[in-house]
Amino acid sequence: MHFLVADICQPQTWLESRVYLLLRHHGIQRPEQIDLPELCASYGIELRSIRGRSRTHRHPQEAGRFVIAVDERLDEPTRRVKIAHELGHLLLHEGVQPLGSDLMIDWQEAQANHFAEHLLMPYYMFDSLIGHCSRYEAPSYLARTFRVPLDFAHKRFERFLNRLYTKGYPVAW
Repeated sequence: MHFLVADICQPQTWLESRVYLLLRHHGIQRPEQIDLPELCASYGIELRSIRGRSRTHRHPQEAGRFVIAVDERLDEPTRRVKIAHELGHLLLHEGVQPLGSDLMIDWQEAQANHFAEHLLMPYYMFDSLIGHCSRYEAPSYLARTFRVPLDFAHKRFERFLNRLYTKGYPVAW
């Protein structure tokens, strides 16, 4: 399985390559090293817990800094996804964007979602994990290992299988 993952884990999009560079720049090679509070702090981004919709905004006292506010009622895996998504907005969309067209907003949301997928579950970390379980157990195993919600892991695993299939590898194991 290792040679399959090594082949397909190469970044295939600009966004994926940027996220992988970010992870490698911070020395992140294993799932347990994906420490979002530490990553945010390295960019001067403050994390705050709130009761309400998760969002990003300018820091109220410090010019040029931002805050990611995350609903405290969310479970930890969902909080991780929200933080990664909002971090994607800040790093990709240069902070708070003015009101735009629905199409632009949809594009930015999709890009932030993909950023979160690449950040929280990079394919180059799959090789040492997938061999430990069957194809049907993989989403649950990945959700636990990467500390993300099961539906998030399932979607990412389906993308992984699609990439295998596109490269001509058998999808069944």
